[in-house]
Amino acid sequence: MKTNIILSGKNDSSISDRQVRDCPDVNEKTIPQRIPRRHREDIKRLQERYDLHEGLVINVSLKEFRGICERDYPKIEAYQGLKNFLLRTFGVTLNIHSQKTKRDA
Repeated sequence: MKTNIILSGKNDSSISDRQVRDCPDVNEKTIPQRIPRRHREDIKRLQERYDLHEGLVINVSLKEFRGICERDYPKIEAYQGLKNFLLRTFGVTLNIHSQKTKRDA
């Protein structure tokens, strides 16, 4: 689709100012107004500890992360919903590793 832009002969800066204000960057991620109740406390604690911004990768051990975001079920799987929410909403990748998990050397 081709867009035609017609500019007046005047040096009118209001056009470019309006475009900047009214058209934010498409890739810009903003903090959602409504965070699901199940993630609210976790996001609050993560924001206190990390600067949540798009592209951030958090590598943390399960033991350390349990101190930040507690769960009744002390397994990595208990944080899967939070991991998905962070990636989808903030563009943040959360990698939780366990000392019991085998790693390829």
